[in-house]
Amino acid sequence: MKHILVLAFLFTSFQTIAQDFVREKDRKTGKVLLRGQIKFDDLQDEAVYKWFGAGVSKYEPKEDAIEGLKKYHAPYKFVIFMGTWCEDSHTIIPQLYKVLTLAGIDLHAVEMYGVNRDKEALNIETKLYSIARVPTIIVMHQFREVGRITESVTSSIEEDLLAIIAPDFQKLEQKRLNRFK
Repeated sequence: MKHILVLAFLFTSFQTIAQDFVREKDRKTGKVLLRGQIKFDDLQDEAVYKWFGAGVSKYEPKEDAIEGLKKYHAPYKFVIFMGTWCEDSHTIIPQLYKVLTLAGIDLHAVEMYGVNRDKEALNIETKLYSIARVPTIIVMHQFREVGRITESVTSSIEEDLLAIIAPDFQKLEQKRLNRFK
C-alpha cells in the first residue's frame, strides 16, 4: 500500500511539473485567470478573453518604430509577466503581440507568464525577476537584462521597446567591430 501511495504522489508531482499553466478562479471577479507559463495562443483560445483579439485588431503601431525593431531585434529575448485579470495587461499585451508579429520577431523568443493578483506564477519566476507590478516586459540579451517596461508605456509599446533595444544593439555592434581592429 505504501508503494502505491508513493507512486501516486510521484505521478501527480510529475504531472504538475510538466504542466505549463493552470486555470483558476479569480478571487475578486470569479472569472478565469491563467497562472504559469502561457503563450499568446492561450490568450486567443480562451473565449472569455475577447479583450485580446479586440486589442490586437484596433492597435495601429508606428511604422518607423516597427522598421527599427526589424533591424535590431535578432539577439533579444522577451520575458513577460501579465495578469489576465489586469486592465493594463488587457491594453499592453495585445499591442505587444501585434508589434512583435509586425516586426517579424519569432514568438519563440518570448517567454510569458500569467500571474494571480498576488503576482505569483506557478513556480519562482516572479521572485527570480523581481516582479512587483504587471504587465512587466523584460528585454534580455543572453542572460543579461537590457531593460524593462513596467505597468505602462512612455510613448508606445513599439517606441519604448526600440528605446531599450537600439542603444544596446549599437553598443554590442561597436564592441564586435572593435575586436577586429
